[in-house]
Amino acid sequence: MPTRLRFDLLIGREVRNPHGRVIGRIEDARIEPDGDEYVITHFLIGPAERLTRLRAFLGELPTFRGIGLGKERDLRPFPWQWFDWNDPERPSLSAEAASA
Repeated sequence: MPTRLRFDLLIGREVRNPHGRVIGRIEDARIEPDGDEYVITHFLIGPAERLTRLRAFLGELPTFRGIGLGKERDLRPFPWQWFDWNDPERPSLSAEAASA
C-alpha cells in the first residue's frame, strides 16, 4: 500500500464497496495539520451519476441559488482508514468498512 497519494489524481475517481459496486465519487477531503505536513482524515464521497453531479454543481451557482433552485451537495465522509489503496486507480472500501 502506498504511503503517499496525490489527492489531485483521486478527485472524481469512482469508489467501490468491498463487493465491487460503485458507491460514489471522491469529491473532496477533510485534512488536518500533522507537524509540517497535512494528512487526510476523511474522503467526501458524492453521487456517482452524472446528472446528479451536474444538478449539484448548477445548484451551487449564485444565479440558481438566487431563484431558489440551489441546494447543498450530498457528500458523505468516509475515514481514510476504510479505504483499500492497493490500486489507487480504483479506490475501494475495505472489508473493515463493511462491518463498521
